[in-house]
Amino acid sequence: MARTDNFRKQHVEILTIAREINQQLGPELSEQEAAGIRRQLSKMHGLVGLHLAMEDQSLYPSMFGSTDAEARKLAQQYSEEMGGLAAAFEAHMKQWASNTAISDAAAMFTEQTKGIFNALSKRIHRENTQLYPVADALP
Repeated sequence: MARTDNFRKQHVEILTIAREINQQLGPELSEQEAAGIRRQLSKMHGLVGLHLAMEDQSLYPSMFGSTDAEARKLAQQYSEEMGGLAAAFEAHMKQWASNTAISDAAAMFTEQTKGIFNALSKRIHRENTQLYPVADALP
């Protein structure tokens, strides 16, 4: 089992929920539709939080302590970059904390949510293709 297998599985779960939410987004959402989306978004938020905590507590420290300069540099870069995306996701969750807020401004919610998901998807792709192969190659 590779060091990053669990992280990769979490990525699949996060992206699956994002796709499910994306299919429901639109310029108009009923309060009931907003409630379903909000539940899924909360689940995704929990998974992202768990994923970030695991990276911070296990993946990055192992890479920071490596003798491999590339691994240390990548860990530093990815750790710093994630802070901005995590903060944006947190702000998004706070802004859209209620079903009413979502349904009353569905077009704005849809646009912002798609932006967050796009950034998250790009980040996940980069982790899977750049960060994790280096982490997996460490002794």
